[in-house]
Amino acid sequence: MKTISGAGPRRVPARWTRRLAALLGCAAFAAVLAACGSAGAAPSASGGGPPAGGSTSVTIGKAVDTIGFTTVDVAKAEGYFAKAGLNVNEDLLSGSSTAFAALESGSVNFACASSTALISAKTKGLPLEAVASLDYGVSLQLLVSDNWIKAHHMSPNQPLGTVMREMVGAKLGVISTTDLTYDHYMEQQAGVSTSAFTYINMDSQSAAISAVKYGEIDAFLLSPPSTYYAQSQGNAQVIATLHEVPELANMAYDILVVDSAWAKTHQSEVEAVARAMAEADNVMSGSPQAVLDTEKTHYPTMTTSILLDSLHNVTFTKNGEFTPAMWQEALKEYNQTSTAGPANVNVSASSGVWTNQYIQRSKLSG
Repeated sequence: MKTISGAGPRRVPARWTRRLAALLGCAAFAAVLAACGSAGAAPSASGGGPPAGGSTSVTIGKAVDTIGFTTVDVAKAEGYFAKAGLNVNEDLLSGSSTAFAALESGSVNFACASSTALISAKTKGLPLEAVASLDYGVSLQLLVSDNWIKAHHMSPNQPLGTVMREMVGAKLGVISTTDLTYDHYMEQQAGVSTSAFTYINMDSQSAAISAVKYGEIDAFLLSPPSTYYAQSQGNAQVIATLHEVPELANMAYDILVVDSAWAKTHQSEVEAVARAMAEADNVMSGSPQAVLDTEKTHYPTMTTSILLDSLHNVTFTKNGEFTPAMWQEALKEYNQTSTAGPANVNVSASSGVWTNQYIQRSKLSG
């Protein structure tokens, strides 16, 4: 069996130790080192083992565990990776920054993350690019504690601006840079200052769900199915769904990212993974019911209703291909909300931020 360089555990190179520490800060970098130390080991329980019959091993890291990123699981279950001669391992990481750092260290070969997180990384000079679109339109939902809802007479029928004005003074849980970006977006839409909220970093989705249950935070942004699952457990409700905001409905969102230099030297592997993900996208967009067994395996505690609601809340990308308009919308949204100021990032088709070249639509089945 052939193993791609970086698919197994590797030490973070010294040159990246210095660079990543400067970019991410000490606390975040410590998390990166911990994540990189375990990457490439046995796949997570949610990911299952690699398919039989492959000859090349690669590792795909997920910034968080969302329905959009289960494109990886569907591609495995449907045999798209195995057909391309790949053994695919998964690694669940703690946010986009950690995922990108793992990419740069070589601990993972691919990362599932968000478009705005990639734009942020490009402003810092990281040599990364998106090679497949998993879904588009922001699928994040605002989960608010029942106590806060009752005290402020809130309901899911209120406009987004009203919701955020009612949230003034709240403690907002933040899992990743993506969450914080859209917290700021909602605040801007409501015309309220970011200083009107307290932001509390959460280590994981489960930590955020627990924190809202025990009153440590009042609300947080999260993607399905965790939002619907948390709502089903009581203590909190989904009050707003960003997918319903017209300005966010067509922008690039969940993406597959690689290190640009690694992609150039491993073109066949990148093509195989990008095409497999595109095949999975087509199944998930055309027939959500067909992937329910895979979703149930990945999320064994969640009901069929929760999983179907989650699949319908995400717009999976036909053939996994980007359009220039998707990225213009993503850049526009990033520039509206970034506390670091507008990004000096070119998102044209030849910019090196994204490409469709690895998918090769003519090789897709169907």
